[in-house]
Amino acid sequence: MNHSSPPRCVLIVDDELDNLALGLAILEDHGLEVATARDGLEGLAVATRLLPDLILLDVRMPGVDGFAVCRQLKAQPATREIPVIFLSALDQIEDKAQGFAAGGVDYVTKPFDARELLLRVRTHLRIGQQLAALRRASPPPGGARDPAPGREPSPDLPPLLVHARDLLLADPLNPPDPATLAGLCHTNRTYLQGLFKAHLGLSIVAYLREQRLQRARQLLEQGEVGIARIAHQVGYRNGRDLSRAFKLRFGVSPRDLPRPPR
Repeated sequence: MNHSSPPRCVLIVDDELDNLALGLAILEDHGLEVATARDGLEGLAVATRLLPDLILLDVRMPGVDGFAVCRQLKAQPATREIPVIFLSALDQIEDKAQGFAAGGVDYVTKPFDARELLLRVRTHLRIGQQLAALRRASPPPGGARDPAPGREPSPDLPPLLVHARDLLLADPLNPPDPATLAGLCHTNRTYLQGLFKAHLGLSIVAYLREQRLQRARQLLEQGEVGIARIAHQVGYRNGRDLSRAFKLRFGVSPRDLPRPPR
């Protein structure tokens, strides 16, 4: 075992013992650490104490239901970034929409298939790691000029939009196209485009382009050299394409942008 990379921890919150036992067996058999809780209040307490990497959350539970638990998790700074996958026998579009509106990243209907559950858990654990690395590598620039649209704090945005934005920016070299992004978010492209335009002022493609260019400008102003290397970091195929888009956006070529003194 690689002790420098501890097992990922998943919290299962479900009032049915059979579901807890099944989820526990599936995840532990594949090298994941698993914690459990029998109701919403216990789930909140365990999540706050353990800060798991992901939460599998039942919707129908006595007392506090899963949607309310998720909203409380997203309201707490310590647990806000933990991805939540809902587990429920409710499979109507309205139920899934309510889950995403509460802040969930995915929705698995019961009875679930073991392979599907494991695949979704692994996918969102990987995305969570990518987003954490992205946040560490790209801290908000202090006092940067001309800040990119749509970088307002996440709590001010619909959870579905925050999830879609994070997926879009997680891998600069291989971002999902709008249709794929909508599928990953379990919504349709038209609705997702509307969210981007209403809250961020740009279409999905335009928002991605703006973020790439703003990141390129930040790197240049920090003294990064090599247009081709910067292009690769922000998701452009080559330095020529980046230079053309950069000049069109900022009115100056990357090479002519003022740099910090060496």
